[in-house]
Amino acid sequence: MRNVIYQFWDGELTPGVKAGVNAMKKYAHDIGAEYIFDDNPRWQTDLGKYSPHYGAFLPLFDDRFDDYDYILFVDTDVIPTDNCKENIFDQFYDVPEVEVGICEEWMQPEIRTRVSVGGINSVNDAKWAQAVKTGWNVDVPRTEDGLVKVFNSGVVVYSKAGRLKAQQKFVPFKQYKVLIELLRLPAFYTCDQPYLSAMLDIGNFEAVIMDYKWNSVVCYEPQTADPRPVNDYRDNANFVHVMLNGKHHFDRDKLWRVANKPVEEW
Repeated sequence: MRNVIYQFWDGELTPGVKAGVNAMKKYAHDIGAEYIFDDNPRWQTDLGKYSPHYGAFLPLFDDRFDDYDYILFVDTDVIPTDNCKENIFDQFYDVPEVEVGICEEWMQPEIRTRVSVGGINSVNDAKWAQAVKTGWNVDVPRTEDGLVKVFNSGVVVYSKAGRLKAQQKFVPFKQYKVLIELLRLPAFYTCDQPYLSAMLDIGNFEAVIMDYKWNSVVCYEPQTADPRPVNDYRDNANFVHVMLNGKHHFDRDKLWRVANKPVEEW
């Protein structure tokens, strides 16, 4: 199998971005995967505030990736832990029918019930789900409590078949953005994460939810002031997604501590 890990960054290469890139590049080497990093590809520039985020989909359309069996796109703020000895691609070899692997942010639906109206919250999640239903006649996944499930676009594996299917089934970015804006939803709902969640349902992709250890999150409690409490959702983590303000300016040692140490030792 020929596999590749892809990352990119639009903007200044800050210490935190460089540290994240170096950590993931080392992981790729350790598991025998190829690694590609694009410095300021600026692949999409006309989608508003979240244009850079759509660089996550560059490998699906760029012919540099035609010959790979599997592609992992991963954000630069995702840090492999010292305990990570597994090859993320191994889980797909025995299930060739799977086209996409993604991780669920299982905590987010409940968190969003505590966020006030006007932001990224359960009320606006429901409006987004209705937009997808209205626009493309598909129902997005929901929890047992009826809340919209949240999937993270920062660690996503595509098979060769999934990549080709995306080229055929993904709705044009601008078409999606226009529909979301017509409903006056916060700009977040125009970005790559809700877009990808919608596309997996619209395109009827054969997707699998990867173990949460591949995208364990640490983040601040929403709508809190300094000193902000940290929500530590790491669980036997292989990759830690560092969703903390200022992360792009953390040095290598601090990112390593966040990924590997208890919160009180950061």
